[in-house]
Formats: sequence, structure tokens, C-alpha cells
Amino acid sequence: MRLQSAIISVEDALLDCSDPAHVAVREGAEEVLSILKMEGVWMFAVTSLPRAAAQEALRSTGTEALFRGLLSDREQPGLSAGGTIFEKAVRRMQSEKRDTVVFTGRLDLLVRAREAGLRTVAVAGAAGEDEWREMCALATERADRWADFLA
Repeated sequence: MRLQSAIISVEDALLDCSDPAHVAVREGAEEVLSILKMEGVWMFAVTSLPRAAAQEALRSTGTEALFRGLLSDREQPGLSAGGTIFEKAVRRMQSEKRDTVVFTGRLDLLVRAREAGLRTVAVAGAAGEDEWREMCALATERADRWADFLA
């Protein structure tokens, strides 16, 4: 299947927000996303954070320019951080579900993305051991490290 677009969950797949004083990009994420962008893959960021906080985190880590846009579930009346926000991102990228993959490090988002009919990549780092095992069983693909996605 062709990869035309990607949706990245900011606070669990892209960024390590475990220390609020020092938000960092997960190892290898920026390189992988840069390669995808060079290959013409459109990317949208989704977040449960307030828009301003997510924008500042992307800006401070130098990753803001990788994305065509950002959707915050806090700004979407009637939408949750689940399938509907993913579907809205797909529409904004003028893509198709079959050509889109969702990168997430949270089980609840992975389940909602799957329910919305999207391919999923479970990204290690944010989930606990039990949640990670369940994510790996449900995901289309898994990335113990970001570089694994390109392997």
C-alpha cells in the first residue's frame, strides 16, 4: 500500500513529555519524519494538549515545519482525540484512509484509529509494559525505535 499521509500523536509518539521542564523529540523521530516529508508524505499532528502548548512544544523542538497542520481535540467541538479527529486530519490532507498511517504511543488512540479504519504504528516509549504488549498485538506495525519504521 502506498503511504500518502501520516498522522502523528504529538505528546506520546513524537515527543517525550515525561519531564515537563525538558520536552524532547523521541530518538530517531525527526530523521524518520524528515525522510517521509522528502518523499512527499503529508503529515498532520494531533494532540490532546491545548493548541498553544502543542505549538510551543513543536516549535521548541524544531519539528513544527514537518507538519501541514495541527489539530487539538480541545478545539474540536464534539470530537474526541480518537477516530473523528484522525478522520478530520485525513480530510485536511486530502488523503484516503487506505493511504494514511497513524503513529501513536497510546493504546486508546491506537484503538480509535483502527476503529476509524486507519493503519496504525505503535510507537514505543510512552506506554507501560502491559499497554505496550496490547498495542503491539493490535497495531498494523510496531516501532520499538522510530528507525524501525523505515527498516
